[in-house]
Amino acid sequence: MKKAWIAEILLVGVAAGWGLGFPVMKIAVDETPVLTVLWLRFMLSALLLLPFCFGSLKKISSKTFFTGCLLGILLGTSFIFLITGLQMTTASNTGFLAGLAVIWVLLLSAPLSGKLPSIEAVLATVFGLMGLIVMSDFSSTQIQWGEILVVIGSLFSALHIVVLDKVTNQHNNSVLTFIEIATIAILIFIIQAINTPNNLLPNNWSNSLITALIITSVFSTVLAFWIQTAYQRYTTPTRAVLIYNLEPVFSALFAVWLLNETLSSDVFVGGGLILIGMCFPSLFTLFKKRKMVSDLSH
Repeated sequence: MKKAWIAEILLVGVAAGWGLGFPVMKIAVDETPVLTVLWLRFMLSALLLLPFCFGSLKKISSKTFFTGCLLGILLGTSFIFLITGLQMTTASNTGFLAGLAVIWVLLLSAPLSGKLPSIEAVLATVFGLMGLIVMSDFSSTQIQWGEILVVIGSLFSALHIVVLDKVTNQHNNSVLTFIEIATIAILIFIIQAINTPNNLLPNNWSNSLITALIITSVFSTVLAFWIQTAYQRYTTPTRAVLIYNLEPVFSALFAVWLLNETLSSDVFVGGGLILIGMCFPSLFTLFKKRKMVSDLSH
């Protein structure tokens, strides 16, 4: 029980680290090109991970290598859409809309297994779409496009989660994560080199840029991965997902604190609906388990 409490407190820290990433990245990309910030972030993350998997890399299989590359392409594409959209909307909106990935996973998982989506998946989707509609500001083309890009990014995040779930037990996780993160860095570097080769490195290494790179590399990537790997086993998957769903809440709180963003009634209501949709399947599972235990006890 003590290990479970410690683990869940640390997982809350993971959600906070992810939530902090959006407002911190918004500060950085307001003064430095998006792709420049992204490839530097993931290159630093890969370098920080390298010492922990260097020995295992010497005997890496081609299957692990290509799987890591596929995961990197999916996650890298997700980040490109998410952070590009972040430039056109608020950090709090981005946090809530990126959380739609949890709902898309529910919708994708069932068809890939040859099944119809469950009732809780359908209800979660309804809440998520209702929240998206409420949060969308159709009077502003820029904000609308920003939100659309973030939603597309959340779809790629969901694809990444689905693929990762299928392959995670077949490979060395540390090596797979390193290949994945290195692939993201290389992919974004190549895109930036083709499009705007003069912006491969920042013109100004400001304090906000350096802070953003350190926070997102260390807390949102390397430490988050280590805590997940080491401590998620001490709690249940359902409780872990509920904890991770706190990410958009932390994102909104940090956006208010760091960016002085104002949470409008649309954000409160729309974000709340999305959060309900994200949490509904896990709460539904917990309810069914408790009901089963209650029935057995009688």
